[in-house]
Amino acid sequence: MLVRTLRRKTTQNVSVQIVESTRVPGKGPRQRIIKHMGAAPEGPLLDALVRLAHRAKLRLLEERQPTLFPMEYWAARVQGARQDSQSDQPLPIPDARKLVETKRLIMGVHEVFGTLYDRMGFQKVFGARKKMAARLFRQAVLMRLAAPGSSKRACCGKLSRHHGVEVNPDKFYRMMDTVNDDRIARLQSIVSHEVRGLLQERVDVLFFDVTTLSFASDKGEDLRKKGFSKDGKPQKVPVVLALFQSVEGLPIGYELCPGSTADVRTLGPALKALRARFDIGRVVLVADARMRSQDNLDLLASQGWDWVVAARLRSLPRRMEAALSASHDWVTVSEDISVTERQIKGRCLVLRYSKKRAAKDAYERDRIVEKCKRRLTQGIKGSGKRGRFLKVDRNAVALDQDAIDRDACFDGLHGVWTSLDRDNHPAQHIYAYYEEWWRIEEGFRVRKHTMATRPIDHWTPSRVKAHIAICFVAFALLRLLRYQHNTMHAGQEPLSEARILAELSGAQVSLITDTSTLKQYLLASPATAAQRTLYSAAGLKYPSRTRELADPGPLA
Repeated sequence: MLVRTLRRKTTQNVSVQIVESTRVPGKGPRQRIIKHMGAAPEGPLLDALVRLAHRAKLRLLEERQPTLFPMEYWAARVQGARQDSQSDQPLPIPDARKLVETKRLIMGVHEVFGTLYDRMGFQKVFGARKKMAARLFRQAVLMRLAAPGSSKRACCGKLSRHHGVEVNPDKFYRMMDTVNDDRIARLQSIVSHEVRGLLQERVDVLFFDVTTLSFASDKGEDLRKKGFSKDGKPQKVPVVLALFQSVEGLPIGYELCPGSTADVRTLGPALKALRARFDIGRVVLVADARMRSQDNLDLLASQGWDWVVAARLRSLPRRMEAALSASHDWVTVSEDISVTERQIKGRCLVLRYSKKRAAKDAYERDRIVEKCKRRLTQGIKGSGKRGRFLKVDRNAVALDQDAIDRDACFDGLHGVWTSLDRDNHPAQHIYAYYEEWWRIEEGFRVRKHTMATRPIDHWTPSRVKAHIAICFVAFALLRLLRYQHNTMHAGQEPLSEARILAELSGAQVSLITDTSTLKQYLLASPATAAQRTLYSAAGLKYPSRTRELADPGPLA
C-alpha cells in the first residue's frame, strides 16, 4: 500500500490517492485505488494533503492487522444500522399509510466525531476495568460538541430527545471523579501524537497563550484562587488555562494553573509538563508580550528553543525612540508593510511599519486630543485614556504636547523580540511567525464561545480538571476534523468550527414505524454538499438510503 500523486491533465491540481498493488489474472500487476484523498495545487496545500494521506494509510494498515490491544467501539444501534453495508436489500412495505414517524435523531455529531474519537483510541485511557467511565467520558465529549453550554442535566435531556442516548447525569459526575492527572496526561498524549502524525512529526513552531476561566462561585481554594480575571468578572474566582498550539491551529497540550498565577509565571510549569509528556525537538515558541521575562527566556534557551515574543515599544527608554523610526534600512515587504531590525541591549528587535495602521493611529490620537480640548473648556480634569495627553500641576490642567509628540513616534509600529539567527531568518520571515498569532487567539474564542467552556459549574479540583479535559478533547476533535476537511477539499470554501457543528447537527434521521408489522426503518434527511464532505473527511460515506432497524426496542 502506498500514496500516489497524479497530475490532472485538465487542471493544474495534483490528485492524491492511496493505492495497493494487486495481480489481475491474465493482465499482470495493477494498482487498485483504496481511497481518493482529494486534489490540490503544488505547494503547502499539496504537502498537507500528502501528509494526511500517509496518516490514513497507516490507519488502513492497522485495521487490516490490528495491534495487540484493539480499539473498543461503542455505538448506538441506529449508527450501526446506518453504516451496515449488508442492509441495502429492497424493503417491501405493504401499506405506506401505516408508516408513522416516531422519533427524529441527530446522528451527524455521533457518527463523525464518534468515529474520530474511536479511531484515535481515547477509550484506552480508562482501561478494561473502567468501561462504564470510558463510555460516559465519550458521551461527555460528544455532548460538549452537540450541546455546548448546557448543564449536565439539560445536556442529558437533549441527548435523550435528539440523539437517542440515555444517560443518568449523576453517573457523569462519578465518571469525572475517575479522570485523574495520569489519565489527563494520556489524553493529551493521544492528541499530540495524532497532531504530530498528521504533520509527519513536523512541529517546528508552537504558539503559547493563557486565559482565565471563571467559576460559578466566589469562594477560592486549591485551583480556585482569587486572581485577575480577563473576563471582566472580578467577583468570580478564575482558573488560568495555558494552551500550546501548532501553526496549523491544532492543539498540542495545555496546563491548568491556580487563578492567582500571573500570566508570566505560567510558561515555566506549562513547558515543563509539555516536555515531560511529549518528545518535542527544537521549535520556535511564539507568545505575546506578557510572556517576556528573563526567567522565561533563560528557560527557553536551556531547552534549546528559539522564541518570538511581542515587544512593548512604549516601555523602551526614551533615548531609543529615535532609532525606532529611522528609515534608512527598512525593507519593503508590500505596498503597505515595511520591516527592519534593531540590536538593543544584545537582543534583536524586529519592527514592522504599516502605513494603514499609522493613518489609523494618527486619526485616533487626533480624536482623543479633540476630546481633551473639549473637556478642558468644560473645566473637567481628564482621566483614563483621554488623560494620557493631559498635564496636571498645582495651578491648572493643560495639554501635554510632549506626550502627544512621543505618541506620534509609534504610529504604525509593532515589534517582536527574537532569538532566531538573522543570517538564516530575515526580518520579514521572523515577523511572519508572529502574524500567525491570530490562530491561538481564534482557538481560545472557539473554546470559550463555540465550546462554551465557561463558566465552570464544578467545585472539587478533580471535577474542574475533568471538565477542562473533556472540553480539550472535544476542541481537539473539532480542530482535527476541520484540518482534515479543509486539506482534503482545498478547492472549496474552508469550513469554520461553527459551520461544521451546524452542518453535522443537520445530519438527521427519522425513525419510521410500520404500525401494521411493527418494523422500524431509518429515513435519512437529504444531505448537503458540506455534510457529505465532512463524512468523507472522517472516512465515512453519508448513509442516504433507507435502512431497516433490526431488533426493535428502546435506543441505547
